[in-house]
Amino acid sequence: MRRVGGTDLRLAAAVAEVEGLYAALLRARSSRRRAEVQAELSRAADRLARLAAVPREERSSADAVTRSRWGRRRALAEHGARWIMARFGAE
Repeated sequence: MRRVGGTDLRLAAAVAEVEGLYAALLRARSSRRRAEVQAELSRAADRLARLAAVPREERSSADAVTRSRWGRRRALAEHGARWIMARFGAE
């Protein structure tokens, strides 16, 4: 069984946080709650983008190559984080 690196776990946690906050944003009823969740989503997306943007040489050798499942997941997470920042980021 392949050992999952710490970077992958942190990235997966950040993705899960963004997904959860986006789901909460979709279900927010009041404008006040919506604004709070939107601000937290923006901060979470920023954290995700920083994690996903770590240059390849700074990652451990246990990390997967770009064409692997984890590499694709990392690239998709970075793309999603950029989209969220563009849509809900600092205005």
